[in-house]
Order: sequence, then C-alpha cells, then structure tokens
Amino acid sequence: MKKFFQIVLGVSFLFLLVGCSSQETATFTQKSGKTDVTLVYTYDKKTDTVTKIKLETNEPAEHTEARKDNEKLFEEIKGIDGVVTSLTEKDGKLISSAEIDLTKYKFSKLKESNNYFFTGLVQSGFLTEDGDHASFSKSKEVALKRGMTEQTK
Repeated sequence: MKKFFQIVLGVSFLFLLVGCSSQETATFTQKSGKTDVTLVYTYDKKTDTVTKIKLETNEPAEHTEARKDNEKLFEEIKGIDGVVTSLTEKDGKLISSAEIDLTKYKFSKLKESNNYFFTGLVQSGFLTEDGDHASFSKSKEVALKRGMTEQTK
C-alpha cells in the first residue's frame, strides 16, 4: 500500500509540473517568390523570453547558389551546443533548417558571434533584445512588421 501511495504521489507531482509549464510556441510564415520561410518561436509565456527559435526555408532544389550558401553557413555553426541544422532535399525542394536552443546557447553569445546567421537574427530583429534575453513580444512585433503571417492553431 505504501508503494502504491508513492507511485500515485509521484504521478500527481508529474502532472502538476506539466500543468505549470508556461512554454508556448508561435509559428510565422512568409512566401517570397518560390521560397517559403517558416519561423517558429518557443517561449516562456510568464517571462516573455524566447527559449528556442527555428528558421526553415523551403525553396526549389535548382537554387544551387542557395544550397552552397547554406552548406557553408551550416558548416560554420556545426557542433555548437544548442544548435541543430539540417539541409535536405525532398520532392524537388531544398529544405534548410536551423534551430537554436537559447537555454543552451545563450543570447549574449549569439549577439557577440561573428557568424552571419546569428548576427542576422539579431540585426533583423527576429530576436529582439530585452536584457540578456530575447523578448518574444518584441520579436513577434518585428516578424509581423516584416510581412510574416502568424499561424493560428
């Protein structure tokens, strides 16, 4: 009986933790010619802090210059803790994806980086500073001003 009580208490605690999570996601898209761009923010709703950002482009595979640029860019950031990249081809489309976990690769390091991709996220405003964190509400505002459309669930 004691063991059963411990299991029930443990499961209840787990549900309590999951229920208290304030992690949310927001997806923004934009079509530019034959290229589709998707930007996904994972953020802490309580603190308005971006915890993860994923940028994905989907373009015709015949854009060989874009492939070369992305291969070079991804090679530079390969192996950084908290950064995941992929470059795949499917159905005649080149799909480039880069995801940054800002709980592992801190925003301050991102701002100091001389990597074109990282500085581009900050300079474009897709990651807008709020102290040593990226503010979701400020970043969202920039994404919308740049013509992206928020996807609703």
